[in-house]
Parts: sequence; C-alpha cells; structure tokens
Amino acid sequence: MEVPKAEARIISLSPSITRVLLHLGAREQLVGVDRYSQEVSGLDDVPSLGALFNPDIERTIELNPTVVVAVHSAAQRDFFRILRERGVRVEEIEAYSLDEVLTSFETLGSLVGHESEAEALIESVQLELEELAESVESVPIVRVAIVLEREPLYVVGGANFINALIEASGGENVFADLDSPYPQVSLETLADRAPDVVLDTVFDPSSSEAPEEQIRGFWKRYSWVKRVEPLRHGAATLPGPDLADGARQLMEKLHPELGQPIER
Repeated sequence: MEVPKAEARIISLSPSITRVLLHLGAREQLVGVDRYSQEVSGLDDVPSLGALFNPDIERTIELNPTVVVAVHSAAQRDFFRILRERGVRVEEIEAYSLDEVLTSFETLGSLVGHESEAEALIESVQLELEELAESVESVPIVRVAIVLEREPLYVVGGANFINALIEASGGENVFADLDSPYPQVSLETLADRAPDVVLDTVFDPSSSEAPEEQIRGFWKRYSWVKRVEPLRHGAATLPGPDLADGARQLMEKLHPELGQPIER
C-alpha cells in the first residue's frame, strides 16, 4: 500500500536537498539526515546518519524511511544498491545545470506532497534571475573564473547552474565552453583565459588568517591575476532554494561599483 505523501518519512543525504525540503515546508517529514545537513538550523533533533559518503546503513533502515533522497554519486553506488536490495526506495537527484536544479525542486515537492510550494519556488527563482539580469544589462560584462579547488585546480564549467548565475549577475564565465560542470584545468589554462576576476572558494578554517588574506596571499604570486575575491560556499555555489541570492552575491563581487545588491 502506497504511503500518502503527507505521511512520507524522508531521509536526506545532501545539505542542498535538505535545505530545499525545509523551504518547501517538509520539516516534519524528515526522519534522518547526513551530518552536514544536521548543522542546518532547527535539525538538532533529527537523527544523523554520518558523513555524506559513508552513512550508517543499518541506522538508515531502522528509521523506516519511505524514501531516501541523495545526490547521484558513484561513491555511494554500493550504499544505494544495498538499500534497494533491502526494500528501501532511493531517489537520486542530478542537479548540475540550472534546468536540472529547478527540476529537482519539482521532484522533491512531489515526493513530499508540496507541489504548489515547489512550483512557487521555481517561479520565484526564474523571475528574480530575470530581474537581476535586466538590472545589469547596461554595465560592462566582467570575465570571471570561479575556483572550487586549487590542487588540483577545479573550476566552474559551462554545464553548471553557477554558470547561469554568473550570466544573470553581469558576468561571463571564461570556462563556459567546457561541457563538464566541474572541469579540472591547469594554471596555464587559467592564465591563458585571462579572467578579469578570480573568485576563490578555498578557505582553511584552521588558519589564523582571514579568508581574504589566505586567498589573496595564494594568488599574489601570479602576475597575470588581475583581481581576486573570496567567495564562500553557499547560495552562489550550492543548488539550494536561494539561487537568486547567490546571483546577487556574485553581482556584488563582479560589480562592486554598483554598491549593495538589489534586495527583495
């Protein structure tokens, strides 16, 4: 017998997915989350199943979920297989491009019976991105590279929702021609692409230096770097419900001359 959506027992194994479910109003349906999702405000009482790539299988099954939702990952293939073999439904979400992220909102809304909330979220994100793009039509386009890892060097490619946020914020991704969402490139390639600004997301939380000092200290050794800015992981880099906020953060980094981003 199929469980009514309102009574769904959801385990989320992705912080981004968890944030979407919370935005849609499915807090009471969450019966388990990964350790990083548990750090989201208000989830201290929801059981943690451990780290993203080695969750506790037995604990997962004990929680009797109607569905386990996670990001599609080769690293978790065996975990998903074991759950399915033991009768647990698993939904793997692929959310690289902006269209895929918006579709994932629809999928998650359907799983928990919050279809109208998901539709409203999709419409809101699309409208806000369109409005932001219109607001920067008259400013010069800034060519940008977003660094996700340094050693090896991974950047944001064209098949990535972040690329769409860059475009909406008045920027041009110098690696937009690369089909991979997260391509690995060389420093020489980055130098050849000659971005106007490098946005670096790599921070060492154990360092006594502020993120800005860490990042600028790393890149100042390269004479070809024109400008570098820190970019914390969050709305601009994670496929969550606040994509428009992420685009506004990018606009503030790319176009500091415009002042504070538009508030809604």
